[in-house]
Amino acid sequence: MTHGQRFDVLADASLGTASVSPTLFGLFYEDLNRACDGGLNANVIANHSFDGTYLDRRLHNELIAMTTKRRGRVARDPGRHWQVLKGSLEVLDVGGITPEARFGRLTIEDGRAVVRNGGYQPTGERGRAVIAATIGVDMVLSVWLRSHRFSGRVSARLVQPDGTIAGEVPFTLAEDARDGAWQQASFPIPVSRTGRVHFEIELEGEGHLDIDEVSLVPADHWGAGDPRWSQGIFRRDLIETLAALNPKFMRFPGGCVVEGMGGDNAYDWKRTVGPLHQRRADYNLWGLRVADGDYSQSNQIGYYEFFLLCEDLGMEPIPIVPAGISCQFRSRECIRHNDPDFDHVRQDVLDLIDWATGGPADSSWAALRAEAGHPEPFPLKYLGIGNENYGTHYFENYAKIREAVRSRNPEIVPILSAGPFAQGKAFDATWEFARGQEGALIVDEHFYKSPAWFLSHADRYDKIDREGAQVFVGEYAAKSVTAKTEPNTFESALAEAAFLTGVERNSDVIAMTSYAPLLNNVGSRLWPHNLIDFNPETVMPTVNYEVQRLFGNTIGATVVPVVSDPPQGIFVSSTATSDLQYVKIVNTTNSPTVAELVLPAVSNGEYVVTRLSAELGAANSLTFEGAGESVLSPSDALVRVRDGRVRIEVVAQSIASLVATRAAPIP
Repeated sequence: MTHGQRFDVLADASLGTASVSPTLFGLFYEDLNRACDGGLNANVIANHSFDGTYLDRRLHNELIAMTTKRRGRVARDPGRHWQVLKGSLEVLDVGGITPEARFGRLTIEDGRAVVRNGGYQPTGERGRAVIAATIGVDMVLSVWLRSHRFSGRVSARLVQPDGTIAGEVPFTLAEDARDGAWQQASFPIPVSRTGRVHFEIELEGEGHLDIDEVSLVPADHWGAGDPRWSQGIFRRDLIETLAALNPKFMRFPGGCVVEGMGGDNAYDWKRTVGPLHQRRADYNLWGLRVADGDYSQSNQIGYYEFFLLCEDLGMEPIPIVPAGISCQFRSRECIRHNDPDFDHVRQDVLDLIDWATGGPADSSWAALRAEAGHPEPFPLKYLGIGNENYGTHYFENYAKIREAVRSRNPEIVPILSAGPFAQGKAFDATWEFARGQEGALIVDEHFYKSPAWFLSHADRYDKIDREGAQVFVGEYAAKSVTAKTEPNTFESALAEAAFLTGVERNSDVIAMTSYAPLLNNVGSRLWPHNLIDFNPETVMPTVNYEVQRLFGNTIGATVVPVVSDPPQGIFVSSTATSDLQYVKIVNTTNSPTVAELVLPAVSNGEYVVTRLSAELGAANSLTFEGAGESVLSPSDALVRVRDGRVRIEVVAQSIASLVATRAAPIP
């Protein structure tokens, strides 16, 4: 190694007094890039309930022009993603499992009827087999059935594109279903071949058979065997990838999805709790970026599942609720705080508090939570009011909702939106409004900027008012300019690492940070930069993910003061627990450097330095069909601390992280 400039660092953990926020690093979740249906949602059947609701893009201008609350028209295509191979399929809306439900009626012709579902297709495609099947992992089928003068045999099967059967189970209807009542059938389909498949239902005989709520889930899904997971189900490998980040909170359900695009499209948490067959779909506003608006939210994954996941991974749940204002990029719709309809907006928030924290005997909403398998209350310490909203009307609405929340539970800390930009008049007005608020408050800032911006703003919070509101960096990402086709390069990851040293240094006033967006189905990318790529079989974290994982797993409880004058382009931070000290050094230059660390509180001995390093244009890759390729993996080296001193060689364009034991652990 050719040594570059040497610099000194003094990081004395015994002098640390400022506390690191216990929720500093977490997750931002939004159903974007088919993150949910086709991703987190383990049910691989597209339009599983024949309730598919899609955005009619021709109505976009009408929705933008809305100034009063009314239901925007949507495209109804309840048979979408179901292919009839034999017989006929009719979608009906009278006589379903619930009064609002649609269902499919299969009619036999010439002794047979066959319908097929290929799963969640890449954007702009139809009819491909994209359901991933693996030998040794059963696919568990659940389906609601009802006979309509049907007699005969029913089969469910998995079929590869060349016609090879990868799994098949014949079954008969229960007695009640033969008598014309809806009945739920559930059983495993053993998988005999690995590969992508279609799901098919075949009837042999005569008459008609009604089907609804078709679910096909891998038996090794997240929470398998846990009675709490009684409704929506998560895909295991995606959750394990999230868990590896050691996240301390999850913000959900967005994002622009929170506000919606107008016409009652704001996210309605009440549509996402309760038995799955009672949940109704809505169109996703990101369907605006899909040619045929093919982006429906099935709501199989909803608030019950989000709160459960937070419980499983030890995260604080941070729901973001609508403030009565649609996405201000897409619509002028606003329900003013003195409008009678605003009472519904406010009441929805209060009902959410009851659902999450209330006793089943005292609240019908809490009783619904208990019926799902969670009689104990969920924690609810934080509540975001609005997403990327701003301006006078927003402040008025926020104040009314905040007043109602305080009356129901004064311990809940509100989160105030600072709008979509990190500077400007609207941003400044938000902080001015925040300074006039009483009690604990967190302000939610968002920024998507160039790597150079992140480098130059690593000190953004050094001089912030520490007596005022705390900061939630609720959405951020560096947009790489090195590669023309892949935005998630090491250039952007390195810039984010430099910025995060400033976050750690100011983590007494920065309450939370979360990279955004979180998940990207590579066949349906609608946003350029994302933290985790995946396809039906494979999860491929980006290089930015590796930075997040490193920071999330090497963070202490106290900020350690750092005295240093590093060369330009070098960034340093340190934190400590009662028995460990963490030091991070980020070298964004194209020259190696040597850091001479003075760590008075660290014991003598050998310690591991973890390094992340790559060419600026390096990026992990994954296609919809491929297994993926990773270009970045952490490497470890040993260093020796003698008399509180250690030398660390930091290669060009790299991140070095030291974890060392404190000489005198604090009780």
